[in-house]
Amino acid sequence: MARGGGENVVLRLTVASPPMGILHSLQDKDSAPVDARLSTGRSMLFKIPVRLEEGKAGWRFLGDFVRTEGKTRRFVYVATGQTAGQHGTACSRRAKVDLPEPTAAMIKLAQAGGLVMEASYLGTDAEGWPTCATVKVEWKVGKR
Repeated sequence: MARGGGENVVLRLTVASPPMGILHSLQDKDSAPVDARLSTGRSMLFKIPVRLEEGKAGWRFLGDFVRTEGKTRRFVYVATGQTAGQHGTACSRRAKVDLPEPTAAMIKLAQAGGLVMEASYLGTDAEGWPTCATVKVEWKVGKR
């Protein structure tokens, strides 16, 4: 799935109860859909390989799916409908999922090559469309 190398973190992002019949995908740095799948209404799990590396400004997440905003904000996109490559639908959205600030525990596990972070969000909004904009998640940290 990833084009880069040296990933030491796996993000396990679950889209819970997405609306049926809508294509969902990750979105890479070029805004291209990756790992697109048609929703059946059941939860969808995306495994996203990333790197946690130290730079001049401290530790940060990097990789083919990690986007940046400002100096410190890091996030990934889950695209839906047209944005995910589904033609013939009125839906064209994406959910922005923020990554947390790296902690000492995350750094230690990543250095050992075994950091796994898990989160989920509700995939359907109040009107029955795929969730979009910034979604709030709580990342759980574990090891492989």
